[in-house]
Amino acid sequence: MTVNHQAVQRSSGRAKTGHLPDFEVRELPEPMSLKKMIGPGIVLVAIGVGSGEYISHPYITSQVGLTFVWSAIAVIMLQYFINTEVVRYTLATGETIITGFTRRWRGWAPLFIAMTVIPFAWPGWMSAAATLITYTAGGGSVKLIAIIGLLTIGLVLTLSPVVYQTVEKLEFFKVIAILAFAVFAILFVIGWRPWAELPGATLQGIGRLPSGVPTTFLITAMVFAGGGGAVNLAISNWIRDKGWGMGAHAPRVVSPITNKEEAGSSTGFEFELTDENKAHWTQWWRNAKIEQFWSFGFVASITIVVFVLIAYSVLGVGNYQGKGDLSFIQMEANLLAEKFGDFTKIAFLLIGSVALMFANLVVVDLVARITADVLAVNYIRGHKFWTEAKVYATVVWAVVIMGVGILAAGLTQPVALLAIAAVLNGLVMVVYCALLVRLNRSLNPFIAMKNGRTAILLVSMIFYMAFTAYVIKDQIGLLL
Repeated sequence: MTVNHQAVQRSSGRAKTGHLPDFEVRELPEPMSLKKMIGPGIVLVAIGVGSGEYISHPYITSQVGLTFVWSAIAVIMLQYFINTEVVRYTLATGETIITGFTRRWRGWAPLFIAMTVIPFAWPGWMSAAATLITYTAGGGSVKLIAIIGLLTIGLVLTLSPVVYQTVEKLEFFKVIAILAFAVFAILFVIGWRPWAELPGATLQGIGRLPSGVPTTFLITAMVFAGGGGAVNLAISNWIRDKGWGMGAHAPRVVSPITNKEEAGSSTGFEFELTDENKAHWTQWWRNAKIEQFWSFGFVASITIVVFVLIAYSVLGVGNYQGKGDLSFIQMEANLLAEKFGDFTKIAFLLIGSVALMFANLVVVDLVARITADVLAVNYIRGHKFWTEAKVYATVVWAVVIMGVGILAAGLTQPVALLAIAAVLNGLVMVVYCALLVRLNRSLNPFIAMKNGRTAILLVSMIFYMAFTAYVIKDQIGLLL
C-alpha cells in the first residue's frame, strides 16, 4: 500500500521555519485532565496581584471613586484572549512564542530581551514587600530585609530540581492566601453598600480617564492589570515546562546544580492531523481556555475588585491627599485597625508582603526564562556548555546581584522610569498582538486563529496603541 505523504496535513501549516531548524514530527500527547493543567494562569496573575491589584487601582479609587474599575476588567478580558493565543502556538508546536516570532525575523530576539529586562529588572517589588514587613513588625531595616529576600529568590530558582514546579507551588500558596483574605474582607470589611454602587459607577466611567490622577499612573495601572507587557509572553514558557500539548516533547528548565539537565530541542514540533490528533487538539484547546479563564481571568478580576472595595470602604473618595505609593497602604492599614481591629491590619499588610515578594520571584523567573530561551535558541543552540538551564541560572543571579547592588546603594526607582516602563510595555503589547495574529493565522486552518479572535487582538492592538500614544503625548507636554 502506497502512502501519499503530500496529502498528510500537519499542524504547523504555513508557519515559516526561518533561520531555525524545521519542525520535527511528533505525536500530540493525550490531553491532561483540567485539574492537572491548572497552574500557569495562577503564576501569571501573581504579578498583577503584587502591584496593580493591591496598590494602583485602590489608590485611584480613593481619588475618583469606582468609575475606573472598568479599565481593569476590560484589560483583563483583553489579556485573556492574548494569553490564550500565546498558549495556542505553544500547544501546537512545543516551542515558545518568542521563538515563533524569531522564526519570522531574527531581529526580534535582542528586542524582546530588552523589552523584558528594562521594565522588570528593578527590584521594586521586593523593596515594597520589605517596607510592608517593617510596617507589620513596627520597625526593621528595609534594605536588609529586601536583600535577604532577593538572595532567597536566587537560591530558590537555582536550586529547585524543576524550576517551574517550585514557582507554581509557591504562587498557589500565595493565591490561596489572598483569596482567603478576600473572603474575610467580603464578609467582615466591605459591607453591602460598595457592592451595590459598583455596577452603576463602572458603567458611568466606561471609556473615560478620570481627572485628578496623573495620566502616567493611570496608564501604568491599566498596562499592568492582570499581567501586562512581556509578562503575558512568559506563559508560553510556563506551559511548555508544565507539559501542555507539544510542550511535553520539549526539555524543561531544571537546576544545573541539583538535577540532571534534560536532553531535547527547544525548537518546535508538529503533528499530523489525524482524526485522533484532531480530537486531542480540541480537548487541549478547550481545557487551556478554561484554565486561563478561571485561574487568570477570574482570580485577577475578583482580587482587584475586592482590594478596590476595601479602599473605598475605609478611605472613601477624596479623603486621602498623599501619593499613590506605600504611604497609601500604610494609611489604609491604620484605618483598617481603627475600624476592624489590629488583626485585620496585620492580615492586610502580611498579604501585601507575600503578594509583592512572590511577585518579585515570578519577575526574576520570567526575565531569566525569556532571556535564556532567546539566547539558547538563537545564539548558542547546540553549545556543549551553555545550555538553557545554565543560562537561566546565570541570568537569575545577574538580576539578583544587580538588585542587591541597587538596594545597597540606596537607590530608588526614578519616576521617569515608571513612565518609560509603561510606554515600553504598551509598545511591546502593540507589537506582539500584531505578531500573534500573523503567526497564529499561519498555522494549519484546523488549529489557526479564527476571524473573531483576530478582531479581538486587533482591538487590543489599537487599545494599547492609543493609550501608549496618550502617555507619550502627556510626557512631551510636561517637558515643553
